[in-house]
Amino acid sequence: MQLKKYKKGRVWQSLGLFTANLFMATHGMAESGTVTEAGRNYINDVTSELGTSTMDSSVLFYKEAGGRVQAIEPTVGFRLNRENGDVFSGRFIYDTLTGATPNGAVPWSGTQVFTTPAPPPNEDVAVTSASGNTKIVTIPGTGTRVAQYTIDPHQLPVDKGFQDQRYALNMGYSSMWHSNTITRFGFNGSQEKDYSSYSANAAVSQAFNNQNTTLSLGVNYEYDKSDPLFGIPTPLTEMNGLVKGSGDTKTVTSLKAGLTQVLNRHWLLQLNYDIGWSSGYQTDPYKILSVVNPTTGAPLKYVYESRPDSRTRQSIYLANKIAVGGTTTDLSFRYYHDSWGVKSITAKVSEIIPISSRFYLEPEYRYYRQTAADFFHYYLLDSALPDYASADYRLAKFNAQTIGLKAGCQLSRRSEVYLMGEYYHQAGDSHIKSAPGELASEKLFSGVDSANIMLGFSYRFDVSDF
Repeated sequence: MQLKKYKKGRVWQSLGLFTANLFMATHGMAESGTVTEAGRNYINDVTSELGTSTMDSSVLFYKEAGGRVQAIEPTVGFRLNRENGDVFSGRFIYDTLTGATPNGAVPWSGTQVFTTPAPPPNEDVAVTSASGNTKIVTIPGTGTRVAQYTIDPHQLPVDKGFQDQRYALNMGYSSMWHSNTITRFGFNGSQEKDYSSYSANAAVSQAFNNQNTTLSLGVNYEYDKSDPLFGIPTPLTEMNGLVKGSGDTKTVTSLKAGLTQVLNRHWLLQLNYDIGWSSGYQTDPYKILSVVNPTTGAPLKYVYESRPDSRTRQSIYLANKIAVGGTTTDLSFRYYHDSWGVKSITAKVSEIIPISSRFYLEPEYRYYRQTAADFFHYYLLDSALPDYASADYRLAKFNAQTIGLKAGCQLSRRSEVYLMGEYYHQAGDSHIKSAPGELASEKLFSGVDSANIMLGFSYRFDVSDF
């Protein structure tokens, strides 16, 4: 974004759109290690001039190392910028995910057998659980059919038949009430086989200081429902093949306050504070923990994880856009902490580098580090169990790095094609010296290494073309 190209009124209008977009993005979440960051948009909304609109589409290919999760994510979106400052936007996303995902148990020197509920006879059910190498067995004397899968010695226990689909729709509308005030409203919805999420948000931005300073305030409300195909297990009970209880819900309310400042013709700065409260079911119904012998470390049984039913998140986010000498630099830093004991920092830098009048490159580097949740355990000892426990690596202590490169080409005055690739690497405590017996020699942090490629196309046109 080159601020120097805008007239005064256009600077404020574009600044307001930039503020709304950054402001309504989710900055208050700890890193999840999932396929994509929520709300990620590779189209430069700031340079979409009033009176023009953009249609864009893209497809993302994602793959984790070790035969784990793979995903394909096509998207299509539009952005309509009216001359009066009103903006309509929308995006449809479709995900397909397959592969294997860690179940939370520790690797061990012997073969391990895990038991999950089995689909009814002659019923083909795609589940977010193990299949692939799974066999169906009947528990003697009960007639109960269960699914069992085995993990070889020293191998990370994973559910080998993970598969799911997700449909998501994001809609937004912003309006200039008068020359110094912009309001924005949005709705997001997504649906998976066993999980649904719906949210609504609203924000207002007010300009001061000759339209060089913008203050923003917004609110977001989210309603989620977890409805596993075989039900929700009772936390910390032993893993079994029985059908569990009915689904459960969670609500999330968050508030965001932001300051955006034009420091000069080339430098735009934004500071956000975000606080959010989650209440309800926040346990992963598919994750388990190993209960081990306190002397040998051998797994004795597996229990379902348990997480608190409330969580408070806070974060401070600082972003800079600096346009100098034809290049545009993005620098950002975020500090996050929550009531679960997770603290994190995120630093990111990217640079838009024009190679010619039509071609540009955008390298990116991102560093992330977090502490473990208070109730994170790689394993539990065979003694009195705690109230809360999870072995989900996303709640562990780790650091992560992302290296990316985007290449874009302007095919015409109105169209652009781009290709982007990223490599992501997590590193954590692989071996725990204090672990009992042979467990000290096993690699306990599962982590993730992944790569993704995105191919996209955008087309800009005048509103008068309609």
